[in-house]
Amino acid sequence: MGRLLFLSMVFAAGSGLADPHKPTPTERIEQFRTAQAFDCRNVSCKRLRSCEEACFKLVQCGQKVRDGDNDGIPCENLCSRRC
Repeated sequence: MGRLLFLSMVFAAGSGLADPHKPTPTERIEQFRTAQAFDCRNVSCKRLRSCEEACFKLVQCGQKVRDGDNDGIPCENLCSRRC
């Protein structure tokens, strides 16, 4: 039974390696660090430091005010792409 569980876990973990959209472990750590660096305080776009922070506030905090024209690009003074 233990071998079957192990093989299932290896197969499940290995099946995602070919997915180009799956983040690498290093990217996952960076995403976690980025998320830990931001909070949901409501401040103006002028006071934000990066597009990543603006995206965090839009997506994670639900601050729709970051995207005034509803095009998916928050704080257009910082971002030129959708989150």
